[in-house]
Amino acid sequence: MARSGRKRLFTDQQLIDIHKQGFNDIEIGKKFGVNRSTVCIHRRRLGLKAHGRRRLFKDEQLIVLHEKGFNDYEIGEKFGVDARLVNHHRRKLGLKAHGRRLLFTDWNLIKFYKNGLSDREIGEKLGAARTTVGIRRKKLGIKTIRT
Repeated sequence: MARSGRKRLFTDQQLIDIHKQGFNDIEIGKKFGVNRSTVCIHRRRLGLKAHGRRRLFKDEQLIVLHEKGFNDYEIGEKFGVDARLVNHHRRKLGLKAHGRRLLFTDWNLIKFYKNGLSDREIGEKLGAARTTVGIRRKKLGIKTIRT
C-alpha cells in the first residue's frame, strides 16, 4: 500500500508481469524510475522470489580466454567487468591465475635502448608505461638515457 500523500509509480500487477519476464530488481527499478530497494520491498510483499543479477559472461567463455593465456585484467576488459569479478569466478572454477603478461621482451628493450631512446620513447614504441620500461631496464642493470 502506498504511503499517504505519495503516488506509486507502478501497480502490483505491473511488477508481477515484468517479474515474470525475468527482470531483476535493479532492471525493474530502472524501468519504473524507482530505487532497487523499493522494488525489493514490493516484490517480497507479493511473495515473488528474487532473480539474481545477470552474468555478463558464461563460465565457458571465461575458460576459453583463460586457456588462451589471458589474465583476469584482460578478461575483465573483454567482458566489460572488473577484474575482481573475473578473479572470483576463475577461482570458483579452480583455474590458476596467469598473472600479468609481459608487454615486451628484454631483447626489445635493449634494441631500442641501443638506438638511444629514452624510457618514455621506448614505452611509446612498445605500448608500455615509461615506469614499466624503467623498472625492467633497472632489473637488467642498464643505465638511464635522458633526452
